[in-house]
Amino acid sequence: MTSSKIHTTMVGFNTVLTIKEALTYKTRDELEKIFNQLTKESRNRIVIDFRAVPFLDSEALELLLTMHESLVSSGGILKLFGLNGTCRDILITTRLVTLFHVYGDMPEALRGEA
Repeated sequence: MTSSKIHTTMVGFNTVLTIKEALTYKTRDELEKIFNQLTKESRNRIVIDFRAVPFLDSEALELLLTMHESLVSSGGILKLFGLNGTCRDILITTRLVTLFHVYGDMPEALRGEA
């Protein structure tokens, strides 16, 4: 379930999505398609690697919020890690940083619980 810009891998019970471009209205459909496939497969522990994401826009925030709500309602969790200063500032400004589970690196995200 890997695409050209989103790589998917399993780490224990977690599905790690590594995004390799800005997450915007132009690219959100690819992430949404992968997410929908994962939920069909009952994979509800998703960790998103933001290390290569320079920016995210309101469409991306809306999708992340939808993903979070869907996962929580099914007993799952959405975790984010590796956000740069710009992406972290966007989450802080929108106050979504308090809603999402945000970690500094992958080991921390994989250890961290809600």
